Amino acid sequence: MSRTVPEIQTSMVVATLGRSHELEGLFNSLVGQDRDDFEVIVVDQNDDDRLAPVLMAFAGKLEIIHLRTDKRGVCRARNLGAARARGRWLIFPDDDCWYPTDFLSRVDALRAAHPADFYCGRPTDTTGRTIMGDFATEPMPIERPTIWTTLIEWMLVVKKPAFDEAGGFDIAIGPGSGTPWGAYEIQDLALKLLATDRHGWYDPAFTGHHPEDRGDQTTPAAVAKMRVYSSGLGYVMRKHGYRFVDYLPRLLRPLAGVAIYTFAGKPGMARRSWNIVAGRWFGWRAAPRTMTATRAKAS
Repeated sequence: MSRTVPEIQTSMVVATLGRSHELEGLFNSLVGQDRDDFEVIVVDQNDDDRLAPVLMAFAGKLEIIHLRTDKRGVCRARNLGAARARGRWLIFPDDDCWYPTDFLSRVDALRAAHPADFYCGRPTDTTGRTIMGDFATEPMPIERPTIWTTLIEWMLVVKKPAFDEAGGFDIAIGPGSGTPWGAYEIQDLALKLLATDRHGWYDPAFTGHHPEDRGDQTTPAAVAKMRVYSSGLGYVMRKHGYRFVDYLPRLLRPLAGVAIYTFAGKPGMARRSWNIVAGRWFGWRAAPRTMTATRAKAS
């Protein structure tokens, strides 16, 4: 390393598979940060050395730890990286996201204004437009009723002791897990944090950037992906003790979409909506009842 690294305060754990140059955008945004008391832990799940040129190019600019693993799954990789982290705080960037230059300073401001154990912000494009789902427009505590509109994995900032006490990410959930539960690993983690009496805070003014998927959402591959992601919702909600009455609207909304799109002459979107219903129903039915936690009155 050509630079003197201060005491590490934050560890950024980047799980990556099948990508290489995409990490350059993330790394460039980290080089541009207005502070350098952080490390980047790259958990490399590739079978080849495709990352070598990228890591070498930034070796003198960032404090990078390169971990290799033959175990697939984004949550396995995140947990592996977190176990090696030296920072008091953990962040889990996607390998193709990037952050504003004052991102870490804004974390400091959040901690000063709203002391908590974990934080999250809003995903946006470079114009500030919300992407990747519906997110709350006002700052608020992250609680059981609000976790569905206040969380996304690559904007999470969490105390390492809190992450460890909660058991980290559930390796049975998320991309590459080898299970039907393809998403909602961040909500699962937040619910475990809340169950250990940890507190979270969301601020929509705390933002980061990510490429937006503008592809055809009605292709067989896209529909299959949506079904697997939808299964994760049912699994997580039942695992953490949400009542069926709280879950029912999440079945009825896409079911209504089937009818609306059918009558509108959009069979592709109707098929997509039906697979969301099927995935959510499967996820709820298949979640082990023995995992059910304290019942919640609201979703």
